[in-house]
Amino acid sequence: MGSVLSSEGSREHKALAIDDPNYDCAVCLEVLNRPMRTRCGHVFCHSCIKASLRNNGYACPYCRTHLPSEGTLAVDIIKKMKTVFQNCEECKEKICLSEMRAHMNICQQYITKYGPLVELGKAPCRVVMYTCPFCPEQVDEDGLVQHCLAYHNNEERLVVCPVCHLVPGGDSSYDSSFLKHLYARHSMYFENYIDINIVEEALIERVIDLSLIHYMRHSNRS
Repeated sequence: MGSVLSSEGSREHKALAIDDPNYDCAVCLEVLNRPMRTRCGHVFCHSCIKASLRNNGYACPYCRTHLPSEGTLAVDIIKKMKTVFQNCEECKEKICLSEMRAHMNICQQYITKYGPLVELGKAPCRVVMYTCPFCPEQVDEDGLVQHCLAYHNNEERLVVCPVCHLVPGGDSSYDSSFLKHLYARHSMYFENYIDINIVEEALIERVIDLSLIHYMRHSNRS
């Protein structure tokens, strides 16, 4: 516990796949906090995978698979963590895993040994800057979308996407205009569609309600 850095060898035992029910994050090496399952099947803290993808070209920090987003809530892991208890490694108090991160924030033995627990996603992150393919402007990924929509909205030239070009295994080519590619590929993120702070029961109810609304609208049109 307490270290953000790890060797590749130790990560082999820390990454959580669907069939491997351990509860440590391979990035921060602490008990999972708001676990997210990536498309390649690994599970990380939400703040850890979000920061890692932005800082490492949208590649899985464990297997380096290209990931377009942080993934989806690992609801099965969240439920299991509510039923598993483990002793705090510092004060030895038995804590439910779903409450372990909150406990670490107040455990005096942990704080004395490692200092206050800092979520990786809340720490200052290196911002990757890209050069606009139409002009010399340097902007981050979110800024590139806004910049091109504001200043190059009428451009029809096919250019190399500077974001995809830096992603391991990413394809920087496309068939339509760069602006369409930019809007479809680089303007929508997982957090735009889901409030990661809501509990899984509320999420399920929301999905059912939205499905019912969609069904009723479709029925009325028919």
